[in-house]
Amino acid sequence: MKKVLFIFFILLFKAYSQEYVYGNVLQLPSHMYAVVVSKSYQKMLVVQMEDGYPVVVNQFLAVTGVRFGDKEKQGDMRTPSGVYFPVEFKPDRLLPSYYGAGAYVLNYPNAFDRFVIKRDGDGIWIHGSKEEKPLFFSSKGCVILNNSSFKKLFSYIKVGKTPVIIQERFVKLSIDEFLALKKKINSFVDRYLQAVISVYKGDTTSLLDLYSQNFSSEEGTVYDIMKSYKKLFFSYGETPFVRDVNRMILYDRREEKEFFTVYLNLGFLSGDEIKTVKKVLYITVEDRKLKIVSEENF
Repeated sequence: MKKVLFIFFILLFKAYSQEYVYGNVLQLPSHMYAVVVSKSYQKMLVVQMEDGYPVVVNQFLAVTGVRFGDKEKQGDMRTPSGVYFPVEFKPDRLLPSYYGAGAYVLNYPNAFDRFVIKRDGDGIWIHGSKEEKPLFFSSKGCVILNNSSFKKLFSYIKVGKTPVIIQERFVKLSIDEFLALKKKINSFVDRYLQAVISVYKGDTTSLLDLYSQNFSSEEGTVYDIMKSYKKLFFSYGETPFVRDVNRMILYDRREEKEFFTVYLNLGFLSGDEIKTVKKVLYITVEDRKLKIVSEENF
């Protein structure tokens, strides 16, 4: 009996002492940062990878939309959940005083917004405020920081590169859950890269298997995408290659539904030239399998 109790308490101790990490950032180059916003907590985290794990290096109070819930349409005063990238910086001298020290324009709506969940609107920014303590849940859909915090954000955000993950709540994962999820999605991305190599040889079957039948994008259906890949890649010699650098994997969980956003800076042969393309894949789970539901070049 004592032995059983001892084992029970050991297991209980392990369960409660398990370390957790903020799991919205699964992979990120060590020299880069990611920004994670929780609408429920009205908080922004700045995350960097250390030894393969996400670590919070700074945090700020962050005000979001006056109406709760996920954005559905233009003018609904809600802040969208999703993964975005800043595409432009607007300095304060070009903006009304309401925007404080400046603004980063996010690429909302992205391909996932437009072609998968069919929502519209625009003008979602991260910006400063002339108020030292802006009221919680008071924006028209943007993410607002006070000017002091916004200026500190300058050293973390790079236009076109820094991912911004907006969620209802931060995703916390145990170390084991984090490692398993990271391994799962990296394995899928590796399959994708191998399938792209197959396109060099005129075979799109392996690549097609990774796409959802409900896939939709700027270029059209999954079959339009396959044609696009055929045009993009040309066989060169006997050892074609596709390489990716600065791989980023972001985890987006909404009401128990899982979505992954994968950023790849691809290098490949096209004829006798080495070319690069920045590609963002939007991935979800269908029938227990990962499938690409949309994508865009960035």
